Amino acid sequence: MKKIRLHTLFALLLLAVTLSAQTIEVSGEYQGAVLWDADTVKLMGDVNIEPDETGLSRLTITKGTWVIAEGYYRIKVHNGSFFAQGMDKYAIVFTARDTTDFYNPTAESGWHGIHLLSDQSNAQDTVVMEFCEVEFGKIVTGAPENERFGAGVEVRNKKFCHFAHCRFSQNRNDHNTSSPSGSGGGAMYVLNPGSVLMEYCTFHGNYAWWGASATLGGLRHFTVHDCEFYNNSGHYGTALDMHVGELSLSAQGPQVYNNYIHGNHGSTLYLGWEGVGRLHDNVIVNNDGYSPVLGTTAPNYSHYYNNTIVNNQSEGFLNGRGSGIWTNGQQKIYNNIVYGNDEYDFLPLNMPQIHFERMDPSHPDPTIFSNCVSCADGNEGSICEDPQFVQPTEGIGSEYDHSTTATHWALLETSPCLNVGATNMSQYYPETDFAGNPRVINGRIDFGALEAPDWDAVDEETAPSCVYPNPGKDELHVLTDWENAFVVVYDLNGKMMFERQIQGYSTTVVTEDWPSGMYFWKVVSTGSATLVKTGKWIKE
Repeated sequence: MKKIRLHTLFALLLLAVTLSAQTIEVSGEYQGAVLWDADTVKLMGDVNIEPDETGLSRLTITKGTWVIAEGYYRIKVHNGSFFAQGMDKYAIVFTARDTTDFYNPTAESGWHGIHLLSDQSNAQDTVVMEFCEVEFGKIVTGAPENERFGAGVEVRNKKFCHFAHCRFSQNRNDHNTSSPSGSGGGAMYVLNPGSVLMEYCTFHGNYAWWGASATLGGLRHFTVHDCEFYNNSGHYGTALDMHVGELSLSAQGPQVYNNYIHGNHGSTLYLGWEGVGRLHDNVIVNNDGYSPVLGTTAPNYSHYYNNTIVNNQSEGFLNGRGSGIWTNGQQKIYNNIVYGNDEYDFLPLNMPQIHFERMDPSHPDPTIFSNCVSCADGNEGSICEDPQFVQPTEGIGSEYDHSTTATHWALLETSPCLNVGATNMSQYYPETDFAGNPRVINGRIDFGALEAPDWDAVDEETAPSCVYPNPGKDELHVLTDWENAFVVVYDLNGKMMFERQIQGYSTTVVTEDWPSGMYFWKVVSTGSATLVKTGKWIKE
């Protein structure tokens, strides 16, 4: 029976005896296909897996396995594939026995991570990590030149990489350098892949000068979506540090969308994209460091649209230019909410939210239009009004509470950002927004990452007699003029929070355990004719 990750010392002590026979110890050199199918795999030294006489090398790890490094050891698969496919509640965990001196940059505590290396660019090798947890990987200060990349996971020259439902936490690359080619990647470093798909992953508490969460270089086809990046720290690209090779305008460039990026320390996104790419429907809030989004490589024909970039604090990049988005490329920047981002120590009245810096006379201007900004730098079709979010944080920067859900950055019914987005770029819009709601409603689109419902479709005149109190806290009371109706309440993600057949004409919904935010209710008659009434309710 595979171990489920438990969080109590007592349970672990009980399992220690019963599962001891399912523990294996590994170290040294291996060839060909290697399978780790045990509850616990102890790294007693470095593990190196090389191709056999047929040219095959592969490491496969089965669901529920814990890989525990008993010292500062590494796993290396050379010119081969790697498959670590866990399942929900049966994750594959990579960790270290000793982390007592982990935050000392020269101490060899923690472990040396997973290194998946191929000699030739775009080799036929594959990397698949699903439902994995990687923690306490470390690269010490002064590491050898060829061992300075990817404290948690390093991948080079693989044909296809898939990371899904993985958690990367407390990984550190302490070999700091001002050059991304000299080191990089706290949790992850990926170089020259054929394609990368990263989805539903979490990165938190990681550190590196470049790419605290992930440094990604030489990319052609890369997609990251529905990931969360928080409490990572470094200098450039604490969430994503991306360097993409030159692409033709017809090529499928990188896509970064539906990610929640909050509470990080350092430039949040460093996008060295040449050619084309799309950054859209991301919630980027309460980070601090350099400008939250740096699009720094030109010519760059990428599209930045429908992002919510709010309450970030800038160190004053290039003497206070660009506290929200800074670029020297040729992006198209539209339908974003870039609001309330300011510098440390002072709050200038005209702090630019979107800024183009001509670093090279040959760089063309970006096209900036239809944004919500807190001063007049959004260009044509833009507005300079409070976006009116459901429940925004009260302060600027990562020191303020950024633990709320991303859907707290949805728009209120009274928001000036509703239905004012540019619609002439419709070929780029996805079917759904950050929360999975329809992106374009009746031919109209909002600013920001979260599309509001079609308020015009809600007929307040035909709503139930009373839904109160609204806003409310611990209880929601529904009073209807239909006897024995049916009531349902959903959150902004469409998750059903409550359903009940009303006995009589009223019911009470207990909401004390619900997160603050906006909810939608629906009352359905159960008489001979089916009638539906809808509305909204806000929990304080």
